[in-house]
Amino acid sequence: MAEQIIEISSNAAEEIIETRKQKGLFYLKDGDVFVGIDNRDGNAWTEDFKSLDECFKWLLDIAC
Repeated sequence: MAEQIIEISSNAAEEIIETRKQKGLFYLKDGDVFVGIDNRDGNAWTEDFKSLDECFKWLLDIAC
């Protein structure tokens, strides 16, 4: 079963990146950029994308 990708606010993203406590796959829209956050293992990997589709593909490829 695929993991759920959760939309979060910029405040929630900052907290996840700083504390690395909330585990999972996340994204947010920051202006014209979509930010993907993979915190499944507590490392809070992040990447910026031009489209939501690219962001989801990155998160799903990492999750596979």
